Amino acid sequence: MAPHFPSIQSFFQTKPSPNSKDQPSSSAAIAGDGFSAAEVNAVLHLSTDSSWTPTQDYEERDIGALDSGPKCVTFMGRIVNFYDQATPSKKPRAARGCIKLILADDTGALTVRLWYANMEYKFRLGHLISVWTPHISHGETGALAPSSAPLFTSIFPERDRSCHLMIHQNSDEGVQYKRPLGYKEGQPLPGLMTLKNFIDGGYDVADGRILVCVRSIGAKKKLTNKKGTITELANIGVFDDTAEASLTLWGSGTASAASWQPSHTVLLITNPGWKIDRKSWISLNANTHVDVDPYFSDAVWLRSFARRLTKREHVNPRFPEGVFDVEAAEASEVRILYTLADIDEFARAAPKEKFMGYLSLIIMELNIVTLHRRNMLMCIECCGVPLYANATTAKCKQCETVLPLRINPRLLGTLVDETGSLATGSLLFHPLAWEQLLGRTATELVSASPDVLKYLEQRLLFLRITFGFGWARAEEGEEEGSGKEKEKRKEGGGKRKREEGGDAEGAVGRLCVWGIKM
Repeated sequence: MAPHFPSIQSFFQTKPSPNSKDQPSSSAAIAGDGFSAAEVNAVLHLSTDSSWTPTQDYEERDIGALDSGPKCVTFMGRIVNFYDQATPSKKPRAARGCIKLILADDTGALTVRLWYANMEYKFRLGHLISVWTPHISHGETGALAPSSAPLFTSIFPERDRSCHLMIHQNSDEGVQYKRPLGYKEGQPLPGLMTLKNFIDGGYDVADGRILVCVRSIGAKKKLTNKKGTITELANIGVFDDTAEASLTLWGSGTASAASWQPSHTVLLITNPGWKIDRKSWISLNANTHVDVDPYFSDAVWLRSFARRLTKREHVNPRFPEGVFDVEAAEASEVRILYTLADIDEFARAAPKEKFMGYLSLIIMELNIVTLHRRNMLMCIECCGVPLYANATTAKCKQCETVLPLRINPRLLGTLVDETGSLATGSLLFHPLAWEQLLGRTATELVSASPDVLKYLEQRLLFLRITFGFGWARAEEGEEEGSGKEKEKRKEGGGKRKREEGGDAEGAVGRLCVWGIKM
């Protein structure tokens, strides 16, 4: 009988059919495509390791010195605008979206198109960013980059190891790149206008800017658009010394408001979007730049103005002694006549300077008779409680101390000149200045009859009077002080405070009148 040789099929394992109930043995090997499960998972789910080591030299440059072309450069800047553009795709290696960042430093602005697949970036307006890129391009058509930042670079750090982006969260001291573009020391910022001027038609000005302070931060809301996409929005109340408005943040931009502080955070908004109806609405578009807490004189003034609004002012602060040299001003051969607009401009341009001069103002309102009828001609504050009386002294109901009263500053109403006006009670008068204005001492004023006071009010109304004034900026340390200083004033300074007749808070930072020329 011929020998039996095995067939070629016996060297291969037979695969059971789908309908077969036979299970393969545990010792049988399962054929694959040559890749392990770990290798397949590494491709489909890339690791988000943020460590990066440059493989070549990158030249460090300012944004304003960048040119378009292939070159390895690195630069830093702060985020002044950003928005996320989702690009959904079924391909495993495709990018899930692109974040358009506008970075600005003291020299210029540039657009960064940041593509991402698995990384989650949490950006905020004002973040300090460093970028490494092998190329810079110019968006001539405006589709790839807005007109406010035409130069752009497109990076994909998860796929391309020659580019990288880093957020300086722990190393940012809040000092770098805080000056607005185009700002020069001692000169007004180009395009800057008040919020009221912007609402009244200033939104048509090219490259218009508004400087506002955050008043309130609204809760996040979720809206569903026509495509079924859920979008977040947050309304931020903003204001300046002329008007109020609402700033609307959309999408990922709502996270920026988490670090803002009401009555402290100042925003410089360039080219804002707008909608004016019963309420003024401000938004961000592709060309908008938002500088968070910029460093220049107008921002410092607006922040101090906002902080003063949160405090209850002293009803009758005393005239600051030893701050102004009144004798030298009276004897000086050069006497400068200011207008209210001149004072406003000079105080903003040089906020730390102290100066004295004269103002020619018209009295538009007097409240002598009204305050006399209300028993409020004289006033002072003690133990946090205002005291009013038609007498030169009064007893505090808290500490039962007899205090000397001063003339109520609200006795003098609105004052105007050709350039502006002063609100009621905004001036601080020296006792001698009150005597020169009213023609009588405080004792004679409270003892005068109602007919005499009425005649005095009618006599002074609509007169043009020359006020000798002084101006000095209110230092933050003098207004607030540390907690220990407040405790010392509370413990050891109570007697001195009562003897001097009130707190000195508010004694500077306002126009102080030291003399009157009729």
